[in-house]
Amino acid sequence: MAKKADLTGNLAKESAKSLNQTKSRASIKSMFDEVAPTYDFLNHLLSLGIDNYWRAKATSRAKELLGRNTTPRILDVATGTGDLANAMAKIAGAKVTALDLSPEMLLLARKKYPQITFIEGYAEKLPFGNASFDVVSAGFGVRNFENLNEGMREFYRVLKPGGHALIIEPMIPRNAIMKKLYLIYFKRVLPKIAGLFSKSTFAYDYLPHSVEKFPQAETFTAILKRSGFKKADYFPMTFETSILYVAKK
Repeated sequence: MAKKADLTGNLAKESAKSLNQTKSRASIKSMFDEVAPTYDFLNHLLSLGIDNYWRAKATSRAKELLGRNTTPRILDVATGTGDLANAMAKIAGAKVTALDLSPEMLLLARKKYPQITFIEGYAEKLPFGNASFDVVSAGFGVRNFENLNEGMREFYRVLKPGGHALIIEPMIPRNAIMKKLYLIYFKRVLPKIAGLFSKSTFAYDYLPHSVEKFPQAETFTAILKRSGFKKADYFPMTFETSILYVAKK
């Protein structure tokens, strides 16, 4: 029985590595459709509730950058069940549109936040005209894009001149001790906890691999600048376990 469990675990990890290497839009969509029923619960549990703080920080920065704009248009991409979109909607006068490729995630999002417009779609071909939004946000979803460069060029395209992209992603701490502890939790503890509540151990084996392979800090801000943004900065949060990127068109 133990050997079978080990084999299943190893297969899941290999599949996760394979998905992270090929990362087709269809496979990502299927994965998020599968985890939708337990997504919110596990997000809050596995981050110890700190994910709400990270969204609040991004929203606060967006509000600051919008300044005197009393009717900002905001697009939240890879919205999942809509938590970041809802946070952005609390900015005075904001009109928020949110997009995701998973119909199951959107089904939950529409039930939670009926006041927000949710659209099914994907980042590499946003169904909006040029210069449509003052802010484009994304919380923990950019690393899942099938084509990161195309996605960032689309963020740039739909932003108004002077508009901002705000992107939250997990971060692997640069401090050696913190990094070791973080990876032990991420690779060994997190998938086991997730397995107690979700049938999709595959998704939570995929998670640490996707974070490890995603370009971090200066590497990602360089991608943002190559996509057209004239300025791109990053701001580590909570002992460098999460990171907020801010880019200006």
